Amino acid sequence: MLLLAGCATTSPLARHTAAFSAATNVVVDNSENAYRVAVRIHDDEQISAIVQKYDTNQPWDPHSIKHLIDAKGLETRTDILNGLKTYAQSLADIANNVQSDQLDAAATSVGANLRKMGDTLNPTATDTAPRALAPGITIAPQQANVVSAALKTLGDYLVNKKVKSGVPKVIRDMDPQIDALCKLLDSDLVVLRRQSGNDYEQLLVQQDMFIRKFGSTLSPTERRAEIKKLPQILARKEATDAMLQELQESIHTLAQTHHALAATAQSSSAASLNERIADLRASGERLSRFYSSLPTT
Repeated sequence: MLLLAGCATTSPLARHTAAFSAATNVVVDNSENAYRVAVRIHDDEQISAIVQKYDTNQPWDPHSIKHLIDAKGLETRTDILNGLKTYAQSLADIANNVQSDQLDAAATSVGANLRKMGDTLNPTATDTAPRALAPGITIAPQQANVVSAALKTLGDYLVNKKVKSGVPKVIRDMDPQIDALCKLLDSDLVVLRRQSGNDYEQLLVQQDMFIRKFGSTLSPTERRAEIKKLPQILARKEATDAMLQELQESIHTLAQTHHALAATAQSSSAASLNERIADLRASGERLSRFYSSLPTT
């Protein structure tokens, strides 16, 4: 059950939280696809490398293929994004006096996962080595404290779903936690963009080597088709990086929009918030177009 005490939520706040939730949904619903694209690129590079090395004296080991993001890593990123999405929806429902058993169940499940993640980080005062939140997400001890607290705080809110002092206070108290999680996702995307670019460069090198090694054995039509793949690979590299950059900007805009929501919850001025929400929705829609425009092979 959602427990709401204190003064009734004002109509403007109800509209603002609903708009924020809708825009957040657009961003989050397209984010998992962006991570999957990075995984596919990495797989393509490894498969290409296998083809190039298959006729050498080194036996092929099928277990040597490693994903850029494995199933656990993808699940971790998805849980964080779903936590942000469910939090935004809960604000809108509470502010609009909506009760949803389905949201309650989803919030409890996602919140429990976030709590568990926070507990696994939980560095001690003597920790000096980076800590792994999931495969591919390594966090310095100083940042680990902040991220662990953010995961636990958001997880506790989603599991308990208790609002003792009104929605504005919840938004203000949660603002540093949302900021910390958005920064975590942003730093993760910096790493993924660099790795994605490296993978595409490997694809280009391997394709060029193939043409130079076997080009003389190909027919003119076959050779032309293989050469044509080089600019296609480069185009995919640029399009994928643009999409991952858009995802970064979407996550940054989400944090900035939540800052504006927290500020507006304490004042009557909503001009900045309305602009931020419009930017957030537009960023999520651009992310969707980027993903849809990328080739599947």
